[in-house]
Amino acid sequence: MRFIILVVLGFLVQDTIAATLDVRLVIQAGTINLSGATLDARTFSQNTTFQPNSDILIWTTNDDVNLRVVNLDSDPHGFEIDGYTTSFGTIAPGDSSEQNIVLSNAGVFRYFDNLNSPFNAYLGLSGVIHVKDASDTTPYFYWDIREYQELWNAQIIGGSNPALNSYDPEQFTINGNHYPNTVTDPLARVTGNVGNAFKVVVVNNGLSIHSLHFHGYHLSIEADSKYSYTLGRSKDTFPVHPEEHLVLSCTPDKEGEYPVHDHNLVAVTGGGEYSTGMLLTILIDP
Repeated sequence: MRFIILVVLGFLVQDTIAATLDVRLVIQAGTINLSGATLDARTFSQNTTFQPNSDILIWTTNDDVNLRVVNLDSDPHGFEIDGYTTSFGTIAPGDSSEQNIVLSNAGVFRYFDNLNSPFNAYLGLSGVIHVKDASDTTPYFYWDIREYQELWNAQIIGGSNPALNSYDPEQFTINGNHYPNTVTDPLARVTGNVGNAFKVVVVNNGLSIHSLHFHGYHLSIEADSKYSYTLGRSKDTFPVHPEEHLVLSCTPDKEGEYPVHDHNLVAVTGGGEYSTGMLLTILIDP
């Protein structure tokens, strides 16, 4: 059995060699600190301590994954993967559920708690799986974007679900971070060299539409889970809907450091403070 784990800022990332993998995802409760706010949250993680964002899982086609989901929270939870048939059922507090998954399909998939939808997923129980083709050696970067309304977190944790039409988020994150912490996350912060292609996987695990705007470069759409007719388009601004994903590619033609941010400017604030939120930079060397 081959099982290699690289620890990067709290994320656990599998290597890209097809293998049999024993993966243990733990549902944990904790708090995240964003722009002066402390929010109760729940996440899936392979780490033994609470992480502010559910793991980004990078696997390879034909990997054989024995996936166990352990519920260390005080409420029941579920587990589902878009695009793969999984049947984990309801996982009671202190219990676990295990399934074997053969990764026959390359692509980007969202995993999430399917109970009390969409509120459990909103709290953080949703994440990203990227099943890479074994021959794909392109550098990838990952943006798991989401937003929070502080009052919602308190209400959901307290056992009541807020009205969807009351949603007015104040905190905005990429991989659980806000700017300037986003530029120290090697999974998110795009780095590279002129003439060397890179790709960005964007998954919207929030409840709002976000429109990501790139300075310095145009990128091409390689995958769009909502609008297939956009494939191949090259531009600098990309809307991504809730529960949807994009894969964007770029071969940079010049060096420099350029910002990327949500074009909805409230999303580059945190608790009303500018600039935080969904903002980072691309750094391209000669």
